[in-house]
Amino acid sequence: MLNCKDVSKLLSESLDRKLPFWTRVRLWMHLGMCRLCWGFRRDLMHIHRETRQHADEIERDVHEAEGKLSEESRERMKRLLAPPQS
Repeated sequence: MLNCKDVSKLLSESLDRKLPFWTRVRLWMHLGMCRLCWGFRRDLMHIHRETRQHADEIERDVHEAEGKLSEESRERMKRLLAPPQS
C-alpha cells in the first residue's frame, strides 16, 4: 500500500509522464480511501491548469509583441538579455 508521501510524489510525476498501469491502480486505491490526498490531487490539478492557461496567454502576448517591435529593438533586447561574455 502506498503512503501519503509516495502518493504526493506520484501525483506530481503524473503531470509529466504517464505512470505504469499498476502504479495508477495503487494510486487510485489510495485516493479512494484518503481524503487528504484526494484534496491534494484536486489542488495540484487546479494549479497545473491555471499555470498552463497563464503560460499560453503569456506566449500569445509575446508573439503579438514580437510583431510590433522593430528589428533594432529586438536586437537590443537580445544583447541586454544575453549572458555576459567572459
